[in-house]
Amino acid sequence: MMNKNGVLCTFAFVQEGGRKMDELKRYAKKLVIRTLLLPLRLLPVKKNRVFLINNLSHKFAGNPKYVAEHLMENYGDRLEIVISVREPEKYDHLRKRGFKVVKFNSWQYFVNAMTCRVFLTNSGGYSYLPMGRKQYVINTWHGGAAYKKCGTDMYSNSPVFRADLKLQAKQTNAFLSTCTRFTEEFSRALIIPKERFWEIGMPRNDSMLRPDETLRQEVRRKIGLQEDEKLILFAPTYRKVDDNYFRDSVAINYGLDKERAVKAMQQRFGGKWRFAVRYHPNVVNRQDMCDADVLDLTDYEDMQELLLAADAMINDFSSSLWDYMLTGKPCFIFAEDLEHYVATTEVYTPVSQWPYPQAVSNDQLEKNILEFSEEKYAEDCRCHYQALGGRETGDATGQVCRRICQLCTE
Repeated sequence: MMNKNGVLCTFAFVQEGGRKMDELKRYAKKLVIRTLLLPLRLLPVKKNRVFLINNLSHKFAGNPKYVAEHLMENYGDRLEIVISVREPEKYDHLRKRGFKVVKFNSWQYFVNAMTCRVFLTNSGGYSYLPMGRKQYVINTWHGGAAYKKCGTDMYSNSPVFRADLKLQAKQTNAFLSTCTRFTEEFSRALIIPKERFWEIGMPRNDSMLRPDETLRQEVRRKIGLQEDEKLILFAPTYRKVDDNYFRDSVAINYGLDKERAVKAMQQRFGGKWRFAVRYHPNVVNRQDMCDADVLDLTDYEDMQELLLAADAMINDFSSSLWDYMLTGKPCFIFAEDLEHYVATTEVYTPVSQWPYPQAVSNDQLEKNILEFSEEKYAEDCRCHYQALGGRETGDATGQVCRRICQLCTE
């Protein structure tokens, strides 16, 4: 009769076998797609074509949005700017401004991607595209700092997974970095040479360092805030079913007492506060916390605009912690499953070294809010930024666009 340890070992063995099979299927699928797309390499590369994709939400948001907007404003008369989205029918306003909008994974998508001079993404989406030597790929990534582990450090270091990563690594010409620690860790984990990392920060964070008050007020009105209301934004990251990278992302019962949090914010900072929640775009179930008195901003396309509008944020492990830190506004960590998440997800920089006041219960969160010190928080953030070798310039968008324009006109 098998004992408890034997059952656990058997389960782990089966789980490991399933993971390796998932890896093999993903890799084989990419090889098949690359083979089928090879004939498109016979098409000439269009010298002034720039292809941008938000490979997380497949909407017009994040780093690709900020680059696209700047390109249109400054180089629109010289460049053909192609935007890939999942629901192109929602973006007629972009077409009217001169953007070319194509549906993700459509025939138009593949033709434009394979004939662009510059391909820009915030995650991936090009490992299955057999890019030509005349094409230039920029990966802006989608998270700052060196928090959650990635690539071979997190998911697998098997030969199949490494071969999968190399499909993307070989085609990456420039990879944006927010700090030197990010460069060190991700260059190894994603198997991309350090010299390809460009330490200028992320385009989306330019607005955190150079806030636009007019835009801030416009966003606040758009989401329904009154002039006298302050906004506390709860923006937790995703979880994976059985901690499996290849499974769908899910929301969990985060356990946050929103009424108690709002009351504490009012007591500590004064004024009238509204509570809003924004789930990660990959989350597939969103029933938790969406009461009538909660602003559900999950479908708001641009997270950066919400960070600009918010007066404080509660988070768990999302990379938006780094982005929001740049504003200097209060940010708190709340995660009942902190110990489990760290143990199963793993991080490059220990959570104990993050500057954001941390809580695993509503009692702790309330205490952290009521005892919040602006001076200590500012100093902790300064030290954290320095320790990670922060490289946010506030001009990442401009630098990327100048590089693109140079590539498309040389």
